[in-house]
Amino acid sequence: MTSSDEMVIDLTNYKDRVGTRVLPGRYRVQVEDAEPTESANKNPMINLWFRVMGGEFDGATITDRLVLTEKSLFRVVGFMQAIGFPTPRRKLKLNVRQFVGRTLDVEVDDGEPYNGRVRSEVRGYLKIAKAEQADEAGTEDEAEAPEGAEAESSDSAEGLSVFKEPAAESEPAAEASTDEVDLDKVEL
Repeated sequence: MTSSDEMVIDLTNYKDRVGTRVLPGRYRVQVEDAEPTESANKNPMINLWFRVMGGEFDGATITDRLVLTEKSLFRVVGFMQAIGFPTPRRKLKLNVRQFVGRTLDVEVDDGEPYNGRVRSEVRGYLKIAKAEQADEAGTEDEAEAPEGAEAESSDSAEGLSVFKEPAAESEPAAEASTDEVDLDKVEL
């Protein structure tokens, strides 16, 4: 190759917007990046990039989008609870960069084909059991929940389920407080 055939391609800020296809199942992931943006319908949205930790797809990227509409807030709350963030029934002010580096499990399934390509889609967020967190940290002590976070009750055998697609519409929630909570000031 001569110098006239050479090019410099800068991939420094490249982000995989689609994600890697992985087999349906549960994966331990770390939040690699989080970006506030806007959906096609002009609703506030958070783009998430997860890096698979271990197994056959170690290092693969899974992407998800959390749209901040009343109908989809269950997904946002499920994600925040899975990473140990408090979810009081109030207005929250947070910096999505606080999500980066957090570890959780995700349930992944195949989505509908788009342009001939099947994409992996996150179907559920799961909190890692405290005992597993302690084992990963190399200690026998229990990992501590962030201040202000409450323990979740669970219906799953492992006690890990936080968010799954809803089976049926639930009862209306109690009226939420309009006080704003600044999560930048909550110790996590």
